[in-house]
This record gives sequence, C-alpha cells and structure tokens, in this order.
Amino acid sequence: MDGFAITRLAIGVGFLLVAAVADVRTRRVPDPLWIGLGSIGLVILAVELVQNQIEADAWALLGSAAILFFVIFYGAPLFGEDGFHPRPFRFLLFVVAAGLFVYPAVHHSTSGAPLSQGLLELYSMPAMILVYQLFYRVRILHGGADAKALIALGLLVPTYPSVAPFPLMTIDPRVEAFWRVTFPFSLVMWVDAAVLFLAVPLGLLLWNAAHGDVAFPQALLGYRARLDAFPSHAWLMEKITARGDHVLVLFPKRGENPTQDLERLRAAGIRRAWVTPQVPFMVPLLGGFLLAFFVGNVLLGFLRLVG
Repeated sequence: MDGFAITRLAIGVGFLLVAAVADVRTRRVPDPLWIGLGSIGLVILAVELVQNQIEADAWALLGSAAILFFVIFYGAPLFGEDGFHPRPFRFLLFVVAAGLFVYPAVHHSTSGAPLSQGLLELYSMPAMILVYQLFYRVRILHGGADAKALIALGLLVPTYPSVAPFPLMTIDPRVEAFWRVTFPFSLVMWVDAAVLFLAVPLGLLLWNAAHGDVAFPQALLGYRARLDAFPSHAWLMEKITARGDHVLVLFPKRGENPTQDLERLRAAGIRRAWVTPQVPFMVPLLGGFLLAFFVGNVLLGFLRLVG
C-alpha cells in the first residue's frame, strides 16, 4: 500500500465520518465539507503528478476537473427552475474546462502517440463530475449531498489506489485495463454503498415483524409512526386526497411539507400511519468507501460467484 493510497484512505474516512455524523443528526451535510475534501484531493493529485513525474497532459485534466468542481459550489447556475440564464463568465469557465478536457486527446492524436493508461484513467475526474450531476438531475441520486460527496471522493481517489494485498476481490487481468477506465473507482464506492443500503429494507421488515406490522410492500419501505409525535426525519406514506380517499404512497415525494396531510389523517381518525425514514446515505457511503479499498466491487464479486 503506497503512501498516497494511505493518505487518501485516512482523509476519506475522516471526512466521511464527519459527514455521517452530520447526516444522522440533521440529514444535512454542509457544502464546506465537500469543498474541503475535493480541494484536498486536487492538491494530493498535484503533488503526485510532480513527485512521480507523470506526463504534463495530466495537468490539463486536473485543471478541467478543478474548474467543474468549483463551479458546482460557487456562482449562480446556468439553468434554474425558470429556465436558462445567460451568464457569460460562468459559460466561459465551462468552455475552458471543455478545452482542457479534450486537449490531451487532441495532443496525442496530432503527435500519433496513444493515450497512456494513466491518462485514460484520469479522464474519469472531470467526466464523473458531469455524470454525478446528471444522476442527481434524473433522480438516480436522491440528494444533492450524495452527488457532491461522490464528486469530491472522485477527486480524492481519481484512479484505482495501490493497496496490495487488497482488494480481496480482484479484476480479471484480461479486462482490468478496460475496466479501470470505464468503471472509475468512485463508482465502485457508490455500488458498494448501494449494496450496503439494501440492508435497510431487511431491517425494516424485521422491525415491523417484531411489532406485528407485516404488510407488503410497505413493511419493506417504512414503519408505522404515531401522528401526534411525527418523526422529524421521515416522509408520510399515507395521505387523504382532496376527494377524501385514503391512499398509500409507496415512494412519497421528497421535501414536501406534511402538515396538511397530517391534519387530514388526524381528522379522519387515523392515529398511526406508515412513514418511510430518511436514511442517512453517508453511513453506507462510508462503508462503501472502506469496502472499495479492502474488498473491491462487492456486486461484481457476487455476480462472479453466482455466474
């Protein structure tokens, strides 16, 4: 395990512990935490580029990733709820980031030299910033903090770390080079976190079974809560519609104010209703980060076992 890998592991665990505590307590993680983590990741990579004398084109990818990373947190976005807003300086930054992104490929193409494996892997830094932003927009990632965390972690660990004799689950050498480019390490963290997240439905089912509330499928998604002491970190799964129908909503819309729905349920004589908890994703993400380093891609390993 090299020094850069140990440094990245220690920093990642430290920041994710702080994020997990904040997420459990308030279901919010402040942006400065991710700004700090991503900035440290960029600095570590810069030191690594200098120390290991990695080819100069790598600096263009670092610069592209840095620009895209910081415009997430600073300045007004180009697209808002009311449409597109022309912001010349911000648009110029995106143009510069795009130019830096394509520069290594153009430079190698004109010189006739192929892109090295290292450069190909570093392309994941700016690329995954855009991918995780897209995942958030299309609701594959349900929270802004989830996307920001994965973006910052992608900058902290931009390539597969050298942690021999780990991970325990290795990639077939015949496809390893291709896999490391097409499936960046931050995606492994996310997949491993998602696998850990699957324990939540099982835990809810066991809880409901112990309390005699086994009703499918809601028993896998939530639990019954008293409406006179409504939990602070949960969403209502039961509603009374404007027509007076009592309905079950398995996947309630995030961020809704439950006050009116609670009043309608109480007026209908309902004292306990199904709710789905706001699970703090930073907790399984911390576990996914550790699994990625020491175990590998858990889902891929499982598929290899059953395949």
